[in-house]
Amino acid sequence: METILALDGAAKAFGLLLGFGPIGALFIIWYFDRSQVNKILTQYREEALEQRRMYEANVELVKRYGELAGDLKDIITLNTTAMTRLVDRIDREVCK
Repeated sequence: METILALDGAAKAFGLLLGFGPIGALFIIWYFDRSQVNKILTQYREEALEQRRMYEANVELVKRYGELAGDLKDIITLNTTAMTRLVDRIDREVCK
């Protein structure tokens, strides 16, 4: 029953489209195609903005990682210096 109603609705729409003539049909197709293109462009714009926000967030993460790496380098340098001093002291005190 629903299929018959759908076909009836499609027949009415097709009949209405034929009533506009070829120029009217082209205008209707152009109009709906244009709205579809606008919809696609809007979606693309939103996705591009989201991607830009992600890149900006990644830049911030890279900057913070660089700061963290610098701090880690300082800690390793301090530990190496302390261990070197400890070994030197052990050599002087124990291995006389």
